[in-house]
Amino acid sequence: MAGYESTSSNQVSSLDKNDYNQLLHDFEELHNEAEKIFALNNRLNGLNNWLGKKLSHVEKEIFNLKIDFEHLEMIYSNSTDCFKNQPVEKPCENCIVLKIK
Repeated sequence: MAGYESTSSNQVSSLDKNDYNQLLHDFEELHNEAEKIFALNNRLNGLNNWLGKKLSHVEKEIFNLKIDFEHLEMIYSNSTDCFKNQPVEKPCENCIVLKIK
């Protein structure tokens, strides 16, 4: 064990001040770049969450519009038959609803 300790102390003492300063400078650059990437990642995560909420809102709106369209399509298909079978003086209930819409 004594040989191991002397070997490691020789390696540490063999590092000169320039090597240490270069390592410290490289570490600081790497750390600064990591902080920039971390901040960018946080901004992009916030944007992703905002877009996800917007997408969910738009999907719900599309779903509701499809239901409304199907409902109006059903009313229209029923009322076109009424136009052919009913006299003009007395329109059916669906025709009145369609006229209002």
